[in-house]
Amino acid sequence: MIIDPKKKIRDLHFYNNLLIIVVIFCITCFITSISLENGGQTKSYSGTIKQGQLFGPIKIEKNKPKIYIIKSSFYGDNSSTYITGEVLDENKDTLYEFGKDLWHESGYDSDGYWSDSDRNMQVKLTFSEPGTYYIQMGEETETSSYRSYNAPSNTASGSSLQIISARSSGIPHLMIGTYFLLGAIFIFIFLNPQWVGERLEGWNERLGEMGD
Repeated sequence: MIIDPKKKIRDLHFYNNLLIIVVIFCITCFITSISLENGGQTKSYSGTIKQGQLFGPIKIEKNKPKIYIIKSSFYGDNSSTYITGEVLDENKDTLYEFGKDLWHESGYDSDGYWSDSDRNMQVKLTFSEPGTYYIQMGEETETSSYRSYNAPSNTASGSSLQIISARSSGIPHLMIGTYFLLGAIFIFIFLNPQWVGERLEGWNERLGEMGD
């Protein structure tokens, strides 16, 4: 069987051009993912957390899911808080709970001043089953028991709360774009081994020169 070199080159150009289209598709998926994550969001609430705060009702119709993003930031110094959240049904019975410890620690030791903290929480709630739901929030704050004897005294504490209604999740688009991009990279390496080998060899030589 005789292989026409010109036809082989034409086929290679065709597949490489096809890979370029796939890469453009992947970039479009990534842009769409970012747009869905950051755009099309409406703040349902922005303020401080009050114990037993109730948000809703959230009415879900068939095949019309809704996504709510819960964001909280803790502003206390040398103290901690536990942010609590519950998803309730139409009878206000608990379906499931979520929460996180937020905290800040600081003080002085032999090396001087030190500080450590975990101040932020973000939870994404997806409501897909038809029905009526509520979100209930609260927090439990306490002064740090680990604070050094000469650490700054506990200052104003408190936590902010944002409940954001998102249009949809960008994760599926991100996953699709990632899978297609990885596939395109592997196919490109398979189709162009000589070109890839030459580039890798050139980069290795440059790295060797930089090391010398």
